[in-house]
Amino acid sequence: MIPIMKYVLVCILLIFVIYTDTKSYSVKNSVILFFAAAGLIVNCVELGVTGLVNWLMGISLPILVLFVLFILRMLGAGDIKLIGVIGGLLGLDFLMKSSLYMLIAAGVMALMKMLIERNLIIRLKHFFNFIRNIIINRQIGIYDQLNKEDKSHVIRLSYAIGAGTIYQMLFELKILG
Repeated sequence: MIPIMKYVLVCILLIFVIYTDTKSYSVKNSVILFFAAAGLIVNCVELGVTGLVNWLMGISLPILVLFVLFILRMLGAGDIKLIGVIGGLLGLDFLMKSSLYMLIAAGVMALMKMLIERNLIIRLKHFFNFIRNIIINRQIGIYDQLNKEDKSHVIRLSYAIGAGTIYQMLFELKILG
């Protein structure tokens, strides 16, 4: 019963986050905190102290690992918190499996966005210059100076996170695969 409850909580979380991301390019901290607390409660009820440890690992490790991408301005803080809450609710094992699907969805979305915006070559040059600067100059700079008005290079990662998460849930429920 509790695993299904976790899936329902994650689906509700994704609905809220995708809605707010669509409206304002942001993820509300109140929503993140509510579902983080719900994940803590559900995991502790299900597994006791082990649930607490699983929740802590699931929520903190993704945030720690992805924080580097936030500093480089490759990921937004809301996207990282969303991934952390999903990890807290469903665990690191689930998150590791769903991450591949999240990355595939994000890659497809980014490619489509670049084709629609007709900035594929410019974005690829920017990316390779960033990599070249790391390799040749041994300097890690900020990947992108975010321009709040220009969204031509921004994708809503909540969509990709949602798609990867839903796909993995359907796979685990034996609806896919």
